Amino acid sequence: MPISASSRARRSGALATAIAVVATTVATAAPSTGDLQQRIQGTQQREQGVQGAIQHENAQIARAQRHIDDIDAQLAGLQQQLALERAQLEQVQQQLRTERGRLLRLQATLGADRVALARQLVAQYEAPPDDVMTVVLHAHGFSDLIERMDDMSRLRKHNEVVTTDVAAARTAVAVETRRLAAIALRRQRIVDGAIVQRDEIAQLRLRAVGEQMKIVRARTRDRGQLGSLQQQEHGLQHTLSKIQAQETAAGALQTSGTIGGPGPGVTNAPFVSHGGSTGFFQAPGTNYSVGVEPIIAARLDRLGKALGLHLIGISGYRSPQHSVEVGGFPNDPHTRGEASDTPGVEGVSEATLEQFGLTRPFGGAAEADHIQLLGSA
Repeated sequence: MPISASSRARRSGALATAIAVVATTVATAAPSTGDLQQRIQGTQQREQGVQGAIQHENAQIARAQRHIDDIDAQLAGLQQQLALERAQLEQVQQQLRTERGRLLRLQATLGADRVALARQLVAQYEAPPDDVMTVVLHAHGFSDLIERMDDMSRLRKHNEVVTTDVAAARTAVAVETRRLAAIALRRQRIVDGAIVQRDEIAQLRLRAVGEQMKIVRARTRDRGQLGSLQQQEHGLQHTLSKIQAQETAAGALQTSGTIGGPGPGVTNAPFVSHGGSTGFFQAPGTNYSVGVEPIIAARLDRLGKALGLHLIGISGYRSPQHSVEVGGFPNDPHTRGEASDTPGVEGVSEATLEQFGLTRPFGGAAEADHIQLLGSA
């Protein structure tokens, strides 16, 4: 039935009112896109500055770690040298203890020998030994004489040798003891010096680790700041996408009262979910409330019912970040609320889609389920 002039006037007035309401909502509910883009750009510049600081701090931490590794290598070498010096010191000290024990034993032997000699002298004074004439007179034959003379000679020589040997050994041991004591003292000084050097380098390592930890804490603060800036940018991007989608919806309403031209399935009424086996069905977790997504869903629903298709909307509006994560772009039609990925519609011809005010703007099998409003692609 033809539409009367009064009806067309009423529709035009309603359309103008809707356009005005959308435009007013866009203008008053959120800042302008230009202001948001400037804020996003400023946030991105601050992010770049913080990222540069983090990179510089990473380089500083790496240099500090190399310095600490060098110090650790020095400490390992000193510790190995210290262990060697301590082992040598212990060896010398053990030798010194052995020689000192030997010296004490020789001193005791020498003392005993001196006591024995003293007793012999006293005995000789009190009862003088037989002289040679007495020995000759009392000898029982020549063999007995020779034996008594040999005994006297051996006793005298034994006393002389024992006394001489003990005294010489005592002197030699005393000299060796003094030599070992000097070596032990020198070794002890070397060990003490190595300990001091090791402790100084250990203190140097502590200072280096302290400086590194300061840089690590600064980097942690910068990473937190970077995360806050990225979250802020994400929020601004989300707000910008919503405003752009609202502006797109306002622009879509300006096209005669129906978007995409005449046709039996063309409607601007929003989609209402329903049961059944044919039509459009929104997948859980998807968003078909932003921009012109409700109109796309409604037209797909009429298309599915008309052709007996079960169409599943697996992706409507997406945030720029989500779009990138699933393989799209930060400014693709989904981020403006202008597209739907709808498995089940791949076999529908472009001419049939146009009858329902829809279009498949991108060619190729991978984009066969990507649907937008006719005239908005």
